[in-house]
Amino acid sequence: MAHAEPTALADVAAMRAGLNVVDAEIRALLERRRALSREVQRARLSSGGTRTDLAREMHVIAPYTEAYGRQGTAIAMAVLEICRGASVPAP
Repeated sequence: MAHAEPTALADVAAMRAGLNVVDAEIRALLERRRALSREVQRARLSSGGTRTDLAREMHVIAPYTEAYGRQGTAIAMAVLEICRGASVPAP
């Protein structure tokens, strides 16, 4: 069993490296989503609409909730909060 332990630790290290890559991809996608969301907000505001669309937000939340339950709702809410921002920066 002494030989299995270093291999197991190496496997864990490799898997953690993979997780780090996935986390970086998630952050990159979140930045892309945030940029798109700000463009939508700008367009909506320039046409006299509101910055947020609650019906749209519910449409975003539903698939997360279906996939992950209560935690999915929390994930979706966090994504929306990050992408919504405090205000839309001037173009």
